[in-house]
Parts: sequence; C-alpha cells; structure tokens
Amino acid sequence: MKIAQIIVDNKCKETDRVYSYLIPQGLEIKIGHRVIVPFGRANKKIAGYVVGLKSNTELEINKLKAIAGLPSNDIFLSADMLKLIKWMREKYLCYYIEAIHGALPANIRIKNTYIYELNQDSKNIDLLKEGNPQALMDVLEFMEENGGRATKEELRDNFNDNILENAVKKLIKLGVLKRHQKVKSQENIMYERFVYPDAEKAEIPANAKKQRLLMDIVGSKPGISIKALQKDYAIGKATIDNLLSKGFIRIEEKEAYRLVPEKIQAESKKILTKEQCRAFGEIEECFKKGRHVLLHGVTGSGKTEIYLQLIEAELKKGKQGIVLVPEISLTPQMIRRFVSRFGDTVAVLHSGLSNGEKYDEWRRIAEGKAKVAIGARSAIFAPFEKLGIIIIDEEHENTYKSETRPKYDAREVAMKRCDIEGARLLLGSATPSIESYFKATNKLNNMALVSINTRVNNKVMPNVKIVDMREELKAGNKSIFSHSLAEEIKIALGQKDQIILFLNRRGYSTFVSCRSCGFVAKCPNCNISLTYHAKGNYLTCHYCGYSRPNPKECPSCKSSYIKYFGIGTQRVEREFQSTFDDIDVLRMDADTTTRKNSHKLILDKFRNKEASVLIGTQMIGKGHDFSDVTLVGIITSDTYLNLPDFRAGEKTFQMVTQSAGRAGRGDKPGTVIIQTYSPEHYSLLYAKNHDYEGFYKDEIKMRKEMNYPPFSHLGHIVISGIGEDAVVKAAKEAGRSLNKLRGDNSNIEIWGPSPAPLSRINNRHRWQLVLKSVKEEEVLKILRDFNNSAFLNSEEVSVSMDINPLNML
Repeated sequence: MKIAQIIVDNKCKETDRVYSYLIPQGLEIKIGHRVIVPFGRANKKIAGYVVGLKSNTELEINKLKAIAGLPSNDIFLSADMLKLIKWMREKYLCYYIEAIHGALPANIRIKNTYIYELNQDSKNIDLLKEGNPQALMDVLEFMEENGGRATKEELRDNFNDNILENAVKKLIKLGVLKRHQKVKSQENIMYERFVYPDAEKAEIPANAKKQRLLMDIVGSKPGISIKALQKDYAIGKATIDNLLSKGFIRIEEKEAYRLVPEKIQAESKKILTKEQCRAFGEIEECFKKGRHVLLHGVTGSGKTEIYLQLIEAELKKGKQGIVLVPEISLTPQMIRRFVSRFGDTVAVLHSGLSNGEKYDEWRRIAEGKAKVAIGARSAIFAPFEKLGIIIIDEEHENTYKSETRPKYDAREVAMKRCDIEGARLLLGSATPSIESYFKATNKLNNMALVSINTRVNNKVMPNVKIVDMREELKAGNKSIFSHSLAEEIKIALGQKDQIILFLNRRGYSTFVSCRSCGFVAKCPNCNISLTYHAKGNYLTCHYCGYSRPNPKECPSCKSSYIKYFGIGTQRVEREFQSTFDDIDVLRMDADTTTRKNSHKLILDKFRNKEASVLIGTQMIGKGHDFSDVTLVGIITSDTYLNLPDFRAGEKTFQMVTQSAGRAGRGDKPGTVIIQTYSPEHYSLLYAKNHDYEGFYKDEIKMRKEMNYPPFSHLGHIVISGIGEDAVVKAAKEAGRSLNKLRGDNSNIEIWGPSPAPLSRINNRHRWQLVLKSVKEEEVLKILRDFNNSAFLNSEEVSVSMDINPLNML
C-alpha cells in the first residue's frame, strides 16, 4: 500500500499540517485529487487534498487510517496550482486549507450531514410510547410518518434546535435511532433535456394542432430544448409526453450551463495605430526575454485592443489567457469586447454570479471548453492547463488585494503563477501604482516598462479646470455645484451631450477641515491627516499615536467654519434634480447595485442614452468608454487627501486622472471640473496636466525620505475583541512580544500599539501594530514567529495579520 500526504479541510491552527493516509487497494489516487478521509477520534468523514505520495513502511501501515473514497464530483488541483498554494501559505500567513479554498470556487466544498434511521427492531419503541416526554414522542412520530428515515436538515426544519438535540441524543442512546454520516459534494451539474424526431412518419390527428406544431418544430430544429419549446412556442408538458409515449419523439439529457451568454455581434480585429504598434512590439520583445511588462498608457490610448491582440497571439499557440478587472462594474464592458472577438471560448468569473454559474464557468475552464477567463480578483486561479498570459487591467486598484484570509495580492499571485507556469504577465494602467512603476523603471522583479503617451488617433486629452470651493463659499455659493460646474452642465445638456458626476464617497472619511481657508488638521510627525474620534472629541494619528483635542475654531484663520467633511451620492442626485429640471439621471453606487446584473443594466441604459447624467462612486470613475460623455464633474477631490494614509496623494491623483479620462473619448472634446478645498495640492496640479511622470517624481521623493513603500515593507497586526480592556491588554502584550522577537535588529521599526483608525466595528474594539523594514523577509519572519506564539491562544481576542497591506483602517 502507498501513502497519500493530505491537507484536511479543517480550518484550524492545530490541523494546519500534512497528514498521512493509506491508499486502499484498487483506489487510484494522484497528487491534486480531492478525497474523503476519516478524521479525529470520532473518525468524522471530511474532505482532504492530496499534496504528495510516498512509499510506506510496515510501522506506518499499522498506525495510519485509510482514505475512505473519492467524492462524486472529482476536483483536481494541478501540480503547478499546488506549488502556488504552498507559496501563498508562506507569503500571506494563512492556513494550507485557506489557500486551497482561495483557489477554488466557494461552492466547491464537501458538505457533511447525518441521516437518521428508525430502528424498527428496537424493543424500546413501544416502551417510549408510555409516559415519556412529549419531545421524544414528537420526534418518534415524525420519523414514523417519514418512512423511518430523515436527514438532519429535515429534522431541523420541523423542531426547535435545543429540543431536537436532547431528544435525538436520548433516542440514539436507547437504540431507537441510528445515525449515519453522509458526505456529498455541494456543487451540482445542471442537465437540460432536448427533443429529437424518432419516427419517419407520425400519424397525428388533424385536430391535434399542438402535436402537429411540435413535430414540425422538431423536424426543422432537431435537438431543440424542452425549455425553448415551452417558452418560445407555448408547447406544454402534456403534448411532449403524449408524442413521447407514441414513440414519435425521443428526449436526450445533456449537461447544460446556467450562465446564458449575451448575444454580441462579432467584431473583427482592429488595425493598431502607430503608437499601439510600437507598444505591442516592445511588449513582445520583453516577453521573448522572459520579462513581465507594465503598460503605462494614458486614458483612451487603446490598451484594451492591445490586450485582445496579445490574447489572440497566445490562443494561436494553443495557450490560454486570464484577464483581470478590478470591479464587477467593469466586467460587462470587458466581456463585450472579448466575446465579440473570441465568442463562446470566453468564461466569466466574478462575485456577481450565482454559485451554480460560478461552478459551471470553472468547469468549462477545467474541461478545456473555455480558453479565456475574465473576472475580478479570484479569476487569477482559473484552472487552465496551458496558461499563456495573464493581463491585469487597472493594475493600480486596491481591490486586487484581498482583505479576508488568505490576504493575497492578485498582482503578486499572478507574477508567481507566471513564473511557475512559464506564462507572460502584463499589468496595464493609465495611473500605475507607485510600487509597480518603481519596479518597472528600476527593472526590479524582472519587470519592464512600456508607455503610450497619446490617445488613439491623437484625440486631445480633456481640458481640466480646478475650482477652489473656498472661493465659492466666500462668494455665497453653498451649493454642491460650483458656478463653473453648473455652467458647464448647462452647456453639455444644451448640446445633448452626456455627463458623469463623480463622488468618491467613503463611509469612514471623517476628517476635520476649515471651509473658509481649507485648513486640515494633520499629524506633525507623519504629514497625514488626523482622524476625528467622536468618543472623547479628539483627533489622533493612527501611525505614531500623536493626539490632540478637537479644535472649536480653525487654528489657521480662527474661522468657526471648521467641521467634519462628508457628502453622499444621494444628496448629489437630489440637488441635481432640484437645480436642473426634467433631466433623466442614473445613480450608480453600493445602494443601486445590490441586485444581480444591476451594474450592467445601469451602464447599458447610459450607453443607450436613456439618461443624460450618470452620478456615482468609484465604480464609474475608471475603465468605462462612453463616446458621448463630454463633461466629467468631480464633486469633491479631497476625500482621499484627508485620509490617514501615506498613499493619500497617490490615490487622489489616480482617482482624478481616471475620472477625467472618461471625458472626450468620442469625436467631441472633453471638459473636466475638479472641485476642491486644496487647489494647491501637487496631486491635483499634476492630474490637471495629465502628468503622471511629474507626479511620480515628487511622490517617490517623499516616499524615500519617509522610508515608505516601495523603499520598505509593512506588516500589519490588528487585535480585536468585544471587551475593550482585554483588547488593550492583548495589544500591549503583543507589543512586548514583537519587541522581544525583533531583538537587537535595528532595521525593523515597530509602531504602536495604538487604536485602529476604525476603532470599533460591529461592537468589536480594534487596536493595531505596524512593522516596517527594508527587507520583506524580516517582517514575514517576525509575523510567522508571532503567529506561533502562545499569546495567540486567548479566547477573548482575535488577531489578524497582513503583509504589505493597502488598507490599514
């Protein structure tokens, strides 16, 4: 007998290791198989994943348990995917099984349940019917009415949990009930029935019009689905059954997919412009040298067409490709472009799909029926066997970093997967992250830079105007809309053009600002804004711990106009409609996109000019291509600037540049109005001039002076719990533990412990510690050692760790 090395599906620190199981005779097991194994003292059957095989010794045979079997729907992880999973466990400080779950659709899990059977031979059944508690009698009666057999779920549907648990335990003890564990796969393959003619000539009465119609349809469309017959021709079940019983038709059942693809007109390959051609050639040259590429192309420069032609080149070699987009809102547009070029070989993977649809798309990829996968972050794990290229659009977006375990960064995972599988990696953005641009310009991590500095067909970049809202206030304008923006809106509406009004609403963006002079309370040590705490009425810095009382008047100009800053999309919509009568407006934010396909429906309405104005949050501020939009209004550009984040300037530049890039993409020139209380901020001035390189030079200089990423690596620890005293105590103990682990290594800085910026979420108090070092491995080593310390065994608090977080709120 051989031995399988298995990761069990048990999310627990104590079980985060490889277990050995015997492989029974006749059971063919390979590395990557999902299996069912007995686990624990009770030998409960759970799922496991085979990560290795080895020969056995006589001693091991006598000690080890054997694999119980294979689940009905076989799931297989390739050797390359297992390498990626092992790397993720080490890099992102997660359990083996968490990394495996991250690589598989959420519904591909083994479900454990129990079947209860009435023991008809038990002599205690009749005895129970005499004077026993009513709960026992109710369960016994239900079992008898249910044919002596019921699942755990069926019992729960009919009885209170506490009563049921006690009654079932007693009935099992008395031998009246027997319990069996049942293991099954949660995922289900959907089947659809199709109708074919099964007789050369069918004698059908003249008055049987539906039967005649059915035979005519099946004769002209053999293999039509029953669903189509019922929906399109109103053919009922009785008519189908009648002809089936006479042998005039036959029905075949075939696998079907739940996701119905949108009918999109085929699009031919476009001729690249001179700039696109140059960039495409440079990318190919870099790929030939085995290098990854960052494509920096201004908004409207035609990056998507380059993506399409790079994918096409890989498909011609028999390879496959993955395309990542940062948000669901961008998926419909990208799908439309790729399906128009590659048809039904395109699969879609994102959170907007049902579990069944996700499984079907995953299965189409695994079976080789799909060649291209498009989706959000998790699509990076699409199970292609011959992966040729990964393209990450809008690579600067924070959504590529997971904030739940495993806390992976899809860009890093993509790079590692390409290195493992010999695939090519292309990152694309008009506003690359500082870290990516730094790597590309310095040729780090095997990354090269390719740039496109003009729009397709030399279309002009939009004219950008910065409006100082402090001056608007002085002039008596207390409206959301500046005079300049209101005037431009009137002009655009008069010309029947479309308008996008962007508001980067963030629920936690509460900072203190003076509306008279623009003063923002900032930390003297970190040059970032202080966060307001209502409890205690004070301002604090969540990097170094500096704090001060909340001022009643502006320290700079002594004005009383100092208050919290915040505004929402609903207010913008309401004020727009009260200012501009009879104008159709669409709003796109978290409140209007809760239903399935709501992103697509809103964007399609705007694309079809069913509305003149689209108001929304960050989901409308990037990636979209509307040829009739001539005006973009950024209601407030200060939100990011005043967050306690060293990336505030970068995020502001990206947000403004991306939003501005939605204007003037058609034949008409575009105009952008940026409303701000900080008109002199360098990020806005560079965004006004579409000058990424200038912004990068200033930003990277500041990062180097402050030793922030990309010149250092950060580790983030959050300690949370219901009891504030327990959290504070644990945070201080964590600080002492980290300092002890650091020892005399002066290269590692430890900040905190201090309250987290969001100091309480869902009634859980939160404190944090931050580690900083030039070397990533030094930070990871301390985090791993800390993860193994006894301190983490406390039941009163929970600990979350992250490496190089993008959000430390």
